[in-house]
Amino acid sequence: MKRVLICALICGMMIAGCASEKGESLQYVKTELGGCNLGSNLKSDVGLEEKSDTLIITVKKESVCIFVGFNYTCKTVPYETRCETIDDIVVMSISNIGGGYLRCKCYYTFEFNFKRQGTVHQKYKILLYNPQNEDPIIISEGIITN
Repeated sequence: MKRVLICALICGMMIAGCASEKGESLQYVKTELGGCNLGSNLKSDVGLEEKSDTLIITVKKESVCIFVGFNYTCKTVPYETRCETIDDIVVMSISNIGGGYLRCKCYYTFEFNFKRQGTVHQKYKILLYNPQNEDPIIISEGIITN
């Protein structure tokens, strides 16, 4: 009887441990679009100094912010974004869907915002979908930790 009780306690603690780890994963809140996604920052390519492509991951007490910025041909409509978890990997997608192009380069920004609790150790991947390419471009992938 003691063995059964000890086994049940150990199994219960293991299940509780797994549940708490799952509960500490990131929760997607929203994506804030900036830069040329706002439409007012489109510039001619004559004399334009391009900014460096950027990835900044900021882990704060109760949140995680992933800032992505890159140069791309000017579009007449903003990009679309989505965030989903696939096989325990947080996948952030930026999609170049619809609209026409202008003869200029522009700097587009995306701020993916998440809530968090506890320790963060989360795999992530950021993908750029372009209708001209069959497969997405991997902007970045790695592990978010604090």
